[in-house]
Amino acid sequence: MKKPIPLAVLIFLALWIHGCDRKPVIEPSGKTIKIGLIAPLSGPDELKGQEGLRGMQFGMQMQPYLQNGDRIELVTADDRNDPALAVHVLQELAAKENVAAIITFSSSDPVLAMAKVADENKTPILAAIATHPDITRNNAFISQLCFDDRFQGTTAALFVRDELLVDKAAVFVNSNSVYSRDLASQFEKKFESIGGEITDRIVLAEGDAELHPRIKMVQDHSPELLYLPIKAADVLRVIREAQELQWKPQMMGSDGLLSAIIKQHKKELHLFEGMLAIDFFSHRAGLTPFGKKARDAYKHTPKGKEGAASTTYSTLGVEGYVLLLGALNRCSDPADRECINAKIRSTINFQGIMGNITIRPDGKAERPLYINTIEDGRAEFIVKVY
Repeated sequence: MKKPIPLAVLIFLALWIHGCDRKPVIEPSGKTIKIGLIAPLSGPDELKGQEGLRGMQFGMQMQPYLQNGDRIELVTADDRNDPALAVHVLQELAAKENVAAIITFSSSDPVLAMAKVADENKTPILAAIATHPDITRNNAFISQLCFDDRFQGTTAALFVRDELLVDKAAVFVNSNSVYSRDLASQFEKKFESIGGEITDRIVLAEGDAELHPRIKMVQDHSPELLYLPIKAADVLRVIREAQELQWKPQMMGSDGLLSAIIKQHKKELHLFEGMLAIDFFSHRAGLTPFGKKARDAYKHTPKGKEGAASTTYSTLGVEGYVLLLGALNRCSDPADRECINAKIRSTINFQGIMGNITIRPDGKAERPLYINTIEDGRAEFIVKVY
């Protein structure tokens, strides 16, 4: 368990409070409230965790105190995106560290595993990127900051069928990912229900070496679009194999794809040019007043001065942190886990970076979804869907 050194702040920091234009001075109370972060901070999926942490730390720079003057302390735990380890670190954060609430940047499998422990310990968890529809099912203490796979898969199918007039599509799936399997199923179900044909469902297993024959088989079935809710490295493999065959079908990826490409495959970024991708944010889609404040503040950070772009995960980190602080601020006792959970699940029209977010009493988030095209290394806006 690692406790990062708290970010340096002035004792009497003039903060802007979310949604307000004035900068009231908050006098520190001398008390500390702990919040937790569970994320893959090492291992194959560390991009999600490290970027989520970066966003939360930036949120702490903007708002290190609650309205009552209590200082926020962030306690981090690395679960390596492993379900068993996620459950273990959740128990430690809830019992030993006594955190008031947790934000997680773990994927759907670990978060699904956390549900029972979260309920037993009455520990509110805000899932930033776990999009499986069952994340909030049969539990009372896990809420989603993200839209879920049902919304994403259905929207993707409607767009390619109704707007792009695609009749036939092939779908690729990572066999070891509940996220990939469910998102693919949601797309297939909706696409076929509105008259589309799924020509192939290609399951990619860990360690698959030979992909060429399967891509050739898919090409022979003449799909107009490849739906690719799979890891960025596997999307890259599909693109390269299609190029070998001098085949240029339209392709669509899922949330977080561009962030993974930029961080992990920057030298191959040009290969993704023109690809469609669904995400939580979009370039040139317009910022909310809160988004503009966050952008302006980011420009004064070391990363901002270097010109480093934010990612989907870091941006969700900012949103998640500020939304959680709003819930703590609405509790007379900001360490009361049951109150915090109730306030998270009664969030209405929270002003995010690019649009409003509502979290329903069942823990489901209502937020906009963006369909983008990748151009010059950016997610260029096509359409926004609520």
